[in-house]
Amino acid sequence: MSNTTSKIKGYCLITGASQGIGKAISYEWASRGVSIIAVAIDGDALKVLKEDIESTYNVSCKTLTKDLLNPDTPQEVFDWCIENDIDVQVLVNNVGLGSSGSFEDTSIEFDISLVKLNIFPMIKLTKLFLPVLKKFDKSYILNMSSLGSYRPIPYKALYTASKSFIYSFSKAISSELKEDSVQVSVSCPAGVYTNAASVKRIKVSGNVAKWTSLYADIVARYIANGMLRGKNLIIPGKGAKVLMVLMKLMPESFNRWVVGRNMKRNRSAV
Repeated sequence: MSNTTSKIKGYCLITGASQGIGKAISYEWASRGVSIIAVAIDGDALKVLKEDIESTYNVSCKTLTKDLLNPDTPQEVFDWCIENDIDVQVLVNNVGLGSSGSFEDTSIEFDISLVKLNIFPMIKLTKLFLPVLKKFDKSYILNMSSLGSYRPIPYKALYTASKSFIYSFSKAISSELKEDSVQVSVSCPAGVYTNAASVKRIKVSGNVAKWTSLYADIVARYIANGMLRGKNLIIPGKGAKVLMVLMKLMPESFNRWVVGRNMKRNRSAV
């Protein structure tokens, strides 16, 4: 355990913790001796996570089976922490919904759910827990964005727009909280191998996607290390960093044309 990690006496609260990156981050922080509050909608998966973490690492793992699409859930999570005298020192706003396809083809109900889930729990939980986080000499917030936040991506229109919001919000409050004890980081990974569907999408997306994609446990390690080192922006992997530079160098219109053509071609392959 590093000296920095040894100073984390409070809990790490992670949303969307039952699968994918959220699950990997839960294991990563637990392996560093930090107790976990795992929040997700899948109670069975959370039960398995709790049993595995507590049997493998000498830390506590609390679980809350909650639907973060419910606008009351962030307040319920916060109230539960207060009632149980649990202080959160690390807040990981990870929960989110992905999409791939034409905006015209998705239902308005799905579109609204995506925006609500990707953005509003992050805002509410950050607002609620800031006074608690400020109690510590050093505390941490991690908001999960995407490499797609740097450029609009056709056939991922709402997803990348929501991730751009997360990126902008995180960088802004990072400056606001610079004089406080709260370290705000935003992570922008490229592709992540999280389940069979994501593996299939990455495989049909060509060599660039394969080169820049990482497994969730590796992404989680990059994220935890970056947070502890005080990085405001965490881009996991060398491939993703190179791709980010290329995206910035390319004119936006050209980038949209290239990525849009690739996305359209791959839709029929999935």
